[in-house]
Amino acid sequence: MVAHRAVFSLLALFSVAAGGAVHVPRCNAQDRAESPGQGEWSERSLRVGTLERWFRIYEPKSLPAQAPAVLLLHGGTQSMRKLFSPRAGGTRAWPAIADREKLLLIVPNGVNPENGDTRGDSQNWNDLRSSGSDHESTADDVTFLGMLLDECLRRHKLDPRRIYVTGASNGGMMTYRLLIETPERFAAAATFIASLPADLPQTTRPALPTPVLIANGTQDPLVKWEGGLVRGQPGKLMSAPANRDWWIAANRADRERGVERALPDTSPDDGCRLYETLYPAGPEGAPVLFLRMEGSGHALPSLAHKLPDTVLIRRLIGPRCRDLEGAELAWKFLSQHQRTPAAGARDGANKPPAKK
Repeated sequence: MVAHRAVFSLLALFSVAAGGAVHVPRCNAQDRAESPGQGEWSERSLRVGTLERWFRIYEPKSLPAQAPAVLLLHGGTQSMRKLFSPRAGGTRAWPAIADREKLLLIVPNGVNPENGDTRGDSQNWNDLRSSGSDHESTADDVTFLGMLLDECLRRHKLDPRRIYVTGASNGGMMTYRLLIETPERFAAAATFIASLPADLPQTTRPALPTPVLIANGTQDPLVKWEGGLVRGQPGKLMSAPANRDWWIAANRADRERGVERALPDTSPDDGCRLYETLYPAGPEGAPVLFLRMEGSGHALPSLAHKLPDTVLIRRLIGPRCRDLEGAELAWKFLSQHQRTPAAGARDGANKPPAKK
């Protein structure tokens, strides 16, 4: 999650980082708790320029050839391990989905912007926001994640038409960067509690449209529904409606055909209601599915997976929604889409300048 480092240092006290043997695909006790289907976790690295970049892989038993894969991006000041710690919340649902759907789960690690550590547990992604804070990474994450996908495609013989990406907060913002700069890699994407920077150049557009699910909470105290500054961070973000509208335009989705519907209120006592609007693809476009999490804060909705629950934590990240499992919603959307191999980039597409 993207926020003041002190906020998430406090949150870290409530979670236990899950470890793994380097280059060894055997499961330890914590890994077995993360993977009810007894799939295998492995932790590996690859060299990107001068940096050794780290990632974890969850491979279900009997993964078939031409399987799909999900690239799961952690939030700011989190890590590839913290996503699956005992009280990490909704991201803990992903290994069970991987077991059931026979997909490869790829979980990369960002870089600690304060000390350059690439393997630790207080990491950030170099998203599209302007640099100007020691809480922002300047690493070449786009190159790293592209090389990682190439390695996984080769090693696991994945289906290149069914590579998906999802992330929350800083991970969601990094997802947006990937969709803008390397859209040809992904069949679809799902972002939670994230938004584009308000000062993104108007000329910035992805070369290809990509189906995208966008979920934002109206009571998010960090990535605010109305946009603006993130506490402790430079640079303003778009409002949730403005971010939605940007992607409708970029994806050439049909705004006029979008109809909002309320999802079942399965947990009436959580104070949250979910409202879903599908903007279908226009000519040569891609759909945008927008989830308005009314009354929800800075967290994935989850039925089964808990977050720390104290008065202070609630004040820092806001209320939690328990009406559905966010990872299940993401996979339901992602799995409907494939990237056609013949898809080509439009001429004249512009990318934002890379951070130096």
